[in-house]
Amino acid sequence: MSAPPKVRLVCLDIDGTLTDGILGPPIPGVAEAVREVRERLRLPVRLVTNTTSVPHRALAEQLSQQGFLERPSELVTPVTVARRVLPDRGHARGILHVEPAAREDFAWFQDDPAGPAILLATEAHDLRIADLQPAFRRLLEGAAFYTLQRNRYYKKGDALVTDLGPVAAFLSYASGREAETLGKPSALLFDSVAKEAQVSRAEIAMVGDDAEFDVSASVALGMRGILVRTGKFRPEDAARFTPSPTAVFDSVADLPAWLEGTNVS
Repeated sequence: MSAPPKVRLVCLDIDGTLTDGILGPPIPGVAEAVREVRERLRLPVRLVTNTTSVPHRALAEQLSQQGFLERPSELVTPVTVARRVLPDRGHARGILHVEPAAREDFAWFQDDPAGPAILLATEAHDLRIADLQPAFRRLLEGAAFYTLQRNRYYKKGDALVTDLGPVAAFLSYASGREAETLGKPSALLFDSVAKEAQVSRAEIAMVGDDAEFDVSASVALGMRGILVRTGKFRPEDAARFTPSPTAVFDSVADLPAWLEGTNVS
């Protein structure tokens, strides 16, 4: 069997992988490791997050100050994909559920209760089931259904809380309609990243603390999936999903040495 291709692009999750909380402080040693990947190993880096509650602008500013981001375009979110895909499909109009703080990222989407699309972009912690009924009814009537991501839960402070996936599951079960996922682990997202960086999926390494959506799903798409024991990682995660991680590290601080060994001719 031939050796896998060299890694030519590194994709890094943010919350729980680079930082302790989406706008929290850097995890010790990871900023230095990311800088080493860029400068010593000369590999391009993209920060790929499923975060839905913080606008791209604010998140990019924070990550730049922390030394993780060189250009805002290196930050890839599900909204990046939504903004590209939905207008091309004529689906930039309909019902949008989004956190007020992140509303600025959706200026391109027109609110229209009778529009052709439902776009789910919130964990809905402040919504009631009654607030979701117009979206449910439009799905029954045939509206297209999009969700920014399907993560089950994330770490908020010291607690695990439900993410956007359970809300998407509620609407899917009620309406009998499956949502198309725009964030990780969507092939739409990673194909967009690969095209922009001029690499193939097989040349991407995706690093994250979510064993299912960051890691196992990336391996299933033909990429390397690296699991880190930070953030929401739990000991059973390393063996919980199939396909298994390509590698498991204590933190991103271990990444440069692994890349160096993996890319040896």
